[in-house]
Amino acid sequence: MVAREAYTTQNLTDVFSISRQAVEKRAKREGWQSVPRKGRGGGKLWVVSSMPAETRDLLASLLLRKCEGKAQESEQVTKICAPIGSKISAPIGSCASPALPAAAAQPAPRALSDRERVIMTARLALCRELDRLLPLVGKKAAIEHIVTAFRLGELSPLLAQKVRAALGKNRGEGLGVRTLYRWYADYLAGGEAGLVPRFSRPTHAPAWADEFLSHYQKPQHPTVVLAHADLSRAMRERGETPPSIHACRRLLAKMSQPEREAGRATQNALLKLRPYQRRDTKELWPTDAYTADGTTFDAEVLHPDHGQPFKPEVTLVLDIATRRCVGISVALSESALTVLDALRMACCYGGIPAMFYTDNGPGYVNAQLRDDRTGMLVRLGITPTNAIPGQPQGKGLMERAVKTICVRAAQGLPSYTGALMDADAAHRNFKLSRAALKKGKRAVLPDWETFKRHILARVEEYNATPHRGLPRYRDEQGRLRHYSPEEYWQSFISRGFSPMRVEPGMEAELFMPGVRRVTRNGWLQFYSGRYYAPELAEFHGEAVEVRYDIWDAGRVWCWTADGRPICEATLEGNTRPYFEQSRVEAAREKRARAQVKRLDAKLQRVAPGATIVLPESKDTGPGMADSTAPALAPAAAVKNIDITDVTPTPEPVPVRPLFSSTHERYRWLMHHPDARTDADSAWLRDYRRGEEYADLKDLYAAEGIA
Repeated sequence: MVAREAYTTQNLTDVFSISRQAVEKRAKREGWQSVPRKGRGGGKLWVVSSMPAETRDLLASLLLRKCEGKAQESEQVTKICAPIGSKISAPIGSCASPALPAAAAQPAPRALSDRERVIMTARLALCRELDRLLPLVGKKAAIEHIVTAFRLGELSPLLAQKVRAALGKNRGEGLGVRTLYRWYADYLAGGEAGLVPRFSRPTHAPAWADEFLSHYQKPQHPTVVLAHADLSRAMRERGETPPSIHACRRLLAKMSQPEREAGRATQNALLKLRPYQRRDTKELWPTDAYTADGTTFDAEVLHPDHGQPFKPEVTLVLDIATRRCVGISVALSESALTVLDALRMACCYGGIPAMFYTDNGPGYVNAQLRDDRTGMLVRLGITPTNAIPGQPQGKGLMERAVKTICVRAAQGLPSYTGALMDADAAHRNFKLSRAALKKGKRAVLPDWETFKRHILARVEEYNATPHRGLPRYRDEQGRLRHYSPEEYWQSFISRGFSPMRVEPGMEAELFMPGVRRVTRNGWLQFYSGRYYAPELAEFHGEAVEVRYDIWDAGRVWCWTADGRPICEATLEGNTRPYFEQSRVEAAREKRARAQVKRLDAKLQRVAPGATIVLPESKDTGPGMADSTAPALAPAAAVKNIDITDVTPTPEPVPVRPLFSSTHERYRWLMHHPDARTDADSAWLRDYRRGEEYADLKDLYAAEGIA
């Protein structure tokens, strides 16, 4: 396609590589003028001279690319150019351009900056103007004419602007004949790439560059000032003149970030700056591959054994294809059993995976998991796959899930002390919790069962939330959104997928975590519960292995020390009431009648003939008979007694205890305001001004006594 004064919409569609609608919209937006098209078909032609300067420059550049590689000896000029001596005002791109050599068709060796692109485009416009003049006056006369017209101010405003832009840093020197000769020669030799300014980037590094980088690229992260000072000291000792600090900064600015940070960043940190390859999971089905990872929970909970605060370990197992969390385990400390338990849950309730993708940590590379004969992966036919050491980016999917589930779950608890929390606030929460625990208040921290329910709820929420890494679909409300992990898993099931699960009854033989406990008369103590099985009576005083499901506290499985199953023990399995319920109820009735008999004797002394009527109550719980106040009622056969004037018994004054701490005294005085003395009121005012009250104010506020 050669340059013309006007183009059809189809011509511009081919040149710009956009649709006809996009051409029409651009023409309307930029105010292009059109003329009727003569000949068959009609239509309209878009006038090039009515286009903005940026559009004309772009059109000229694209037309030039269309002409690259075409070997034409000469070409007929289609437009009479302005005569020499007159102001040249014809638009760029209004004439045909000569053919370029094959070398011009090669792309530029590197990406250009905005400034480089502006300079190249301006020089291209001048070279195309020379193309218009060459057939009429020759190269020498055309170049001298443009240079002279620019110096005298007779060049068209558009071309004058292009000249100033083409000069770049050298615009103060003006346009010279040799400069324009060089530009045109570069244009003929290399096309657009030949017009890229040569001063944009040095062809070689200065002699001191390597030595400066040896001072700068250190793991200690020295500043430019420190590195330059070390370089200057070393060069002056050798009698050399050091470069300025500005030259050092310019050197660093011309380097890419990975090159600049080499030596200053570790391997993992440097990998974040380099290109990486994304892994596509579209071809995977559920249970094709599981991945697992664990972390220390960022919130404190109460230990199930001794009740002291600690941070449990959480391990998650994720299905790679659907992003569904299929397994989870929590443990008191970091161990390989946590991984085994999470994988057990994933295999029992999700499905047995074909591959298990993990890192090389001790929790994933151990005999219990990978032994050639007895390992759980071998027993279930699972193929282990390890991530590349030192490249955590390969497990980014799992890292993201751990952060989404565990970190957000920890933030939902008042005992959160993670990195996202202010250090002062975390220290304050720590002091409040420890002060409360010292006084016997354990409600400030979640217990073990509360923590398990909380983390499970967070896993269910994650599985039900749309995931950006999954495909989109249109839901029942007509909205286009991403699948949630649970929805994507169910979509495979609807297409005929059926996971392979562990056979019933094998759960206890797989990889349940276990601890050793000593049995006593068929009983054993585990966490805060007591478990019983009659088979344990044979092992009285011996240590047995207790295997447990962390999510089912109702039962445990007992094994011998050498790995033989014994029995299944149940929580409080051999427990009965201390006394039969009938005996307890008879004793309560007897106690109540004795109390009524004593009260009746006292009543007869005050009001002879009165009787005691006991209220009907279906509640026979402990202490109810003692707390039931007898009612006075006149009997039918005796005279009525007026008891309206009887003075009510005054409320007993609370007995003032001996206080072991100021905290205890404050709580008692706030709960018993009627027992305060003037000395107590003065003490309360002084206590509220102290540091202890400021530290415990939030705790007092939770109790309603602040």
